[in-house]
Amino acid sequence: MRGGSAHTGGFTLIATLFLLVVVSGLAAYLVNLATVQQYSSALTISALRARHAALGGMEWVAYRINNIANTCPPVPTTLLIDGFNVSLTACSMSNITEGPMNYNTYDVSVRAERGSFGDTDYVNLAIRATLRG
Repeated sequence: MRGGSAHTGGFTLIATLFLLVVVSGLAAYLVNLATVQQYSSALTISALRARHAALGGMEWVAYRINNIANTCPPVPTTLLIDGFNVSLTACSMSNITEGPMNYNTYDVSVRAERGSFGDTDYVNLAIRATLRG
């Protein structure tokens, strides 16, 4: 007889609902993963741009020391480079004597920053270098 087949319709509905929930959860996870990867790539590019802006600020300081004045620029000095606030945060001079040679070294710190702390796209990068004048 066919009495047992009438009860299988409910089981198929439960299995279909279970598969629908599992597949939709997997799809939501994959969408979230793709979004995180795009955000991570954007932050990496922003960090590289901040590094190059800070290096540009360091080159500006080196040019000022070697070509305009043989001393540190005023601290703090702020430049706007490609949307980044690049600021000279520290600069100190030391006189070095090595035998008959006498020269100056400059300990320079530069910070590149875009956005406000707490924002999702906030970027802040600081570099420090010793320059010879």
